[in-house]
Amino acid sequence: MLWTIGILVKGRYAMSRAEVAQLTLNSDFWPAQSLEAWRSEPERSFLAWLAQQRVVGVRQFRDSSRETYASMFAWWLSSLAAKGLGLLEAAPHDATQFFSSSEFEPVSRRRYLQLLDKVYRHLLDSGWNGKNPMTVELRKERELDIALPPGLDELMLDQVVGVLADIPGWKGARDRCAAALLLGAGLRANEFIHLRVNEVSEHYEIQIKPHTVHREHTTIILPDGPWREWYQDWKAARRKLDIPGDVLCPGTLKGVPYSPSGLFRRVSAWLNPLKEGLPQTGPNLLRNTFARQALTCGRYTPVQVQEFLGHEELRATARHIAAIAPNDTASG
Repeated sequence: MLWTIGILVKGRYAMSRAEVAQLTLNSDFWPAQSLEAWRSEPERSFLAWLAQQRVVGVRQFRDSSRETYASMFAWWLSSLAAKGLGLLEAAPHDATQFFSSSEFEPVSRRRYLQLLDKVYRHLLDSGWNGKNPMTVELRKERELDIALPPGLDELMLDQVVGVLADIPGWKGARDRCAAALLLGAGLRANEFIHLRVNEVSEHYEIQIKPHTVHREHTTIILPDGPWREWYQDWKAARRKLDIPGDVLCPGTLKGVPYSPSGLFRRVSAWLNPLKEGLPQTGPNLLRNTFARQALTCGRYTPVQVQEFLGHEELRATARHIAAIAPNDTASG
């Protein structure tokens, strides 16, 4: 059986997207702390529990993630129901059969195993005296080898700067400002697409408001390199062009914002001359390169760079440090 993201399980525990959205909007809809509720209405209790997990300040899970988690849990319930079992009757061998009979990708297997483990640990905390059925599978789970974030080295960065410097006309000025924000300030693609004209301060600070699950944070256009000059050049050019709307770097002269795919194609064009030597293309490679610049310029601490990148934990920033060759790190 192949698990497909976003498809809600058919049968006894099927729930529509509307039900998932409605139930998870209110964390008090069902008493997620009640063992009786988990026993008699497990799917609704799960959604109430999920709602309590997802709200952290103003950030939320994406709708697609919420549907995926609800579908995954429903699939687990259905596999137990096929054996005449309820949620609180599952044993370790049930989890083993469930995960061994499904063609999970390694990352997906780990993600769903951790989800179900969290549910059962919540049940234990709520007074359930059973045994967490995920323990055996968790012991089998090995640490995934997650690649360190790739970025452009100095030679590659110089080549990209050269490509950008040669793009003519208003698109060239716009693209150079885009590079100032992606390469020079580390914006994510969605942060760049939504950035408004008045959201860069006179000190080149940018307060990022969340448009997805990421937290609010503040970054800066780095002083080293052409980034601040390129930003100022486009700011003046945009004013002369009298582009409508307030999107700082629109995709057209009519002020229409980039789509994510449109931005990806544009960035890939900048990287085209050195594409063969790159592990990936697109805005994320530029963001990783910003992290490298900020960490090696000698001006900022790792904690400051963590804030620039909007990372929840310093260990995410530390992965960028680990990706930098020892002779690239700033001394002193």
